[in-house]
Amino acid sequence: TICMPIYVKHHIQYREDSSGRFELTVGPKQTMGKYLFFENVIIECTMPKSVLNCILTPSQGKSTFDPIKKILVWNIGIIETKTQNIAHLPTIRANIILVTGQPIPESNPILNVSFQINQLAISGIRVQRVDMYGETY
Repeated sequence: TICMPIYVKHHIQYREDSSGRFELTVGPKQTMGKYLFFENVIIECTMPKSVLNCILTPSQGKSTFDPIKKILVWNIGIIETKTQNIAHLPTIRANIILVTGQPIPESNPILNVSFQINQLAISGIRVQRVDMYGETY
């Protein structure tokens, strides 16, 4: 198993008056003293069909909501563990507008997280030496 070096904390609350609130925070997990540099961090969230629209407020990056496909996309960009502290982690807040007359969704949204960390082996495999034969430089 691979321990992911990033976490996503969420909170979602639906109300009876066809509205709701949604909040996501993204941050690095314990990095064992290493400074990690996350690039191209993108969160995709598939909202329930009863969501009509989302009014988004990201603390970092750009966000969009497609009311037809019901997909929220948050392009955070870069998260650097050396400069990020807990008070300034990327957060997105959303006011949710539900279809009037529909029951409150029973399931939570599905999140897809994508990111890049250059020059890091998540598997823990280390290479001490590489020998090449038959190559002249």
